[in-house]
Amino acid sequence: MKEEVSLRDLMAIIKQRMMIIISFGAFGLILSAVYTFLVVTPMYDSTTQLLVNRTNDGTNSIQLNDINSNVQMINTYKDIIKGPVILDGVKEDLGLDYSVTELAEMVVIDVNQNSQVFSLTVTGPNPDEAAEIANGIAATFQSAIFDIMNVENVSIISAAAVNSKPVSPVVVNNLVIGLGVGLLLGFGVALLRYAMAKTVDDYQFITQTIGWPNLGIISELNKEERTAIIALQKQRLAAERAAKGVVAETGQVAIPKRIPDDEMPSVAVEQLESPRTAVDSAVEQEKEKQPKKHPKQHSASHSGLSRERLVTVADMSREKIGVILQNSDGTQSVDSGNKRGER
Repeated sequence: MKEEVSLRDLMAIIKQRMMIIISFGAFGLILSAVYTFLVVTPMYDSTTQLLVNRTNDGTNSIQLNDINSNVQMINTYKDIIKGPVILDGVKEDLGLDYSVTELAEMVVIDVNQNSQVFSLTVTGPNPDEAAEIANGIAATFQSAIFDIMNVENVSIISAAAVNSKPVSPVVVNNLVIGLGVGLLLGFGVALLRYAMAKTVDDYQFITQTIGWPNLGIISELNKEERTAIIALQKQRLAAERAAKGVVAETGQVAIPKRIPDDEMPSVAVEQLESPRTAVDSAVEQEKEKQPKKHPKQHSASHSGLSRERLVTVADMSREKIGVILQNSDGTQSVDSGNKRGER
């Protein structure tokens, strides 16, 4: 496992494993899109505002103590609004299927610092229902607060309106989060594969870390080199086809050179072992069409045996070559026996 990873190594890992990272990013983006559009339920909110004013005592002057006491009373009103005293009445009036606990979780009360106005927001899966619940809670609280605390200092200054735009989920945020998580996961997988790899990617690791000499580097063919090789192969194939066409049209073949007697066996064996080209095939076809001629017989002075002289290598058959080789072996054995007898 590799212990040290530099910034250059990180950039190389990202470049080498770019497809893995992009694949995980795309996978995270697809998952977030499926969750956003198909799984999660859109939620809508509706807000109403209430004012806590001073107690009407018949005077027109506003005392600072009255304002401070009204601001402090808002915290008490928050607990009353989210309690069963108010929510039970709203549930019965509107005929809701929610429990008191579920209604309390749907209600959010926001209070500005040193302000006598507080906002009551209801969030639900139906925008019309959310606005209806918000207005019902505000009206119930305004009418019931006199019986609870014997005060009449709460008034509704803004009724809740229907908001058709969902507040959750936020599509852009979810997609960005899914893409980011996928890319991070892909980068982590790339680092893990780099750390667990047992192959050597850089020759400097061999020369500097292990201390082995660098005998050479085999470069990978690039796109231009592969294209050039393919073009060369096509040219060779076209040349062979052209040679076949010339032989078929003209019927002219190359005249083979005369081979000395002492070189016939070795040349014949090489001719049998080497692959035949298109021109050789054409020559053999032309010679099969021509009438066969019996080769002349003569005595070979070099080997001391009479054998058949072949005009060209192409006229030699496998059987004749075998006979020549056997005669050569027999002659060599006779010569060696004579030498032993002389000794």
